[in-house]
Amino acid sequence: MRRHLPSPSTLFVFEVAARLTNFSRAAQELNITQPAVSHAVATLEQHLGQPLFTRAGPHLELTEAGEKLSRVTTRSFHAIEAVLEEIEGRDSSREIVMLSISSGMATHWLMPRYGAFREVFPHTDLQFQLIAGSVGGPLLNCDLGLRVAQGEDARELGGWFAPERVLAVGAPSYLREHGSFDEPKANHTLIHLPDHWFGWPEFAQKADIRTPAGYDKLSFSDYSVVLQAALSGQGLALAWTSVASGLIINGMLEQASKTVVVTDRSYHLVSSSQRATRAIVRHVRDWLIAEMEKDEKLLSHLLG
Repeated sequence: MRRHLPSPSTLFVFEVAARLTNFSRAAQELNITQPAVSHAVATLEQHLGQPLFTRAGPHLELTEAGEKLSRVTTRSFHAIEAVLEEIEGRDSSREIVMLSISSGMATHWLMPRYGAFREVFPHTDLQFQLIAGSVGGPLLNCDLGLRVAQGEDARELGGWFAPERVLAVGAPSYLREHGSFDEPKANHTLIHLPDHWFGWPEFAQKADIRTPAGYDKLSFSDYSVVLQAALSGQGLALAWTSVASGLIINGMLEQASKTVVVTDRSYHLVSSSQRATRAIVRHVRDWLIAEMEKDEKLLSHLLG
């Protein structure tokens, strides 16, 4: 393809001449002579086999072909300029680690401890690929990802992060007014995550409770919003402790049922097989796992 492309210098001159529609002004911007601009444009026109400008004395107008080429050259040179500015402005002493995690974990587990992360990793920036619901799928262009596994896959995966543990929770003020899921004082609002494999019907079955038909329902497709709705006292939510551990430990959400469901699945913080695992990626992974280990110890006392 490259042998069909004209000289980059002629494209550069053309972009300026097309933008200004004046060879003399283009020459001034480029700090070259007006004949040099005319020669570059003529060379480009000869290469393409058709005119790019119509000339009427000092005035220039772009032909249809010139308009098309002008749009793409201007857009392309602006894109190149933006990338060069980004590269020039980047601090080469900083590391970037890309994480693929759920939006709920980013919002309710990681962000509250981001200050602690900055203290340990002052020269490292985190970037995120956020997943609204259950974590899964390959790691695309990411260094680390939180993924769920079960059975033999869980034993072979490594990077163990947390068990899958689910409980009903609500804000303290909501529970005082409405009671627990097990012993309600008033009709509850149950906050749902649609199309998830484990929801309120499955939890009620595990708790051996028949959910009254009069309960209201509130649904959100993003789990971070499900937890936020519970935090604001809008109803009961199902809490996966791999995401909500800090909210439960700090008392922002309280258990709404004595039932705690522990599945045969677990969460793992895994590295991408498509990228070489840098030392900083290993350090960040170990720090995240250690933070969850602290939460797990506290949860074991709270949940029994």
